[in-house]
Amino acid sequence: MQQEPLIFATAGAGYYGRELVAEEVPRLQEVFDASPEYFLAMNGRLPQGHEAQGEFDDYPPAHLPYARRWFAGLFDEHHEMIGVVAVVSDFCATDVWYVALFMIATRLQGKGVAREIYEALEEWMRESGARWIRLGVVQGNERAERFWTRQGFHEVRVRHATEPDGRTTTIRVMVKPRNEVREMEFALEIEEYLTRVSRDRPESELP
Repeated sequence: MQQEPLIFATAGAGYYGRELVAEEVPRLQEVFDASPEYFLAMNGRLPQGHEAQGEFDDYPPAHLPYARRWFAGLFDEHHEMIGVVAVVSDFCATDVWYVALFMIATRLQGKGVAREIYEALEEWMRESGARWIRLGVVQGNERAERFWTRQGFHEVRVRHATEPDGRTTTIRVMVKPRNEVREMEFALEIEEYLTRVSRDRPESELP
C-alpha cells in the first residue's frame, strides 16, 4: 500500500502526521476502539465500530465554502497510529482554517503529546496561510476545554446540535488569531474574523 507524503512533524519525539487512504480506515477504527473515553466525552456512548469510516467520509456541508480538506493519521516514531486530525483550509472565508477533528489515543493523554503535536500542526497551518484557526469543543468536555484554552483559543459563540438519538449537544465555537497579535489588537482580530464569518457571531441564528 502506497503511503501519502508527510504533512507535518514535531521537533522532537518523532511524532508526525500524513494523510490517510481508504485502506487505513480499519486501522484508525482500532485506535478509536482503544479510546472509548473520547466518544463518551463527545457523544455519551462507546464506539460502535463505524466511527472511523464516518469521519473519513465527513466533508463540510455543500453550502459552506472551503479550499481543501486534509484527513491525517497521527503517528509515533515507530509508525504506530496514535490519533487523527482533520483540517479544512479557507473555511467559510479566506485565511480561516478549521480543525474539524483532533483526537489523541487515551493512553497518551496527560503526557504532553497532544500539545507537542498540535504545536507542529499549527505551525504548518500558519506557514500554509492560516490567519485564524477555528474549532468546536463539546461543552462539558472539561479536558478538551482546558486544552484548547491553554493553546490560546477563545470562545466566540455556542451552538446546539441535535444528535441522531435526539440528544442536544452544546458546542463552544472557539477561534485563535495569528500568533503575533498583541493583546491590544486581539479584539480587532476577533471582530474582523466575525465580519468574515458572520455565522459565528453570538447573535447569529445559523447552526
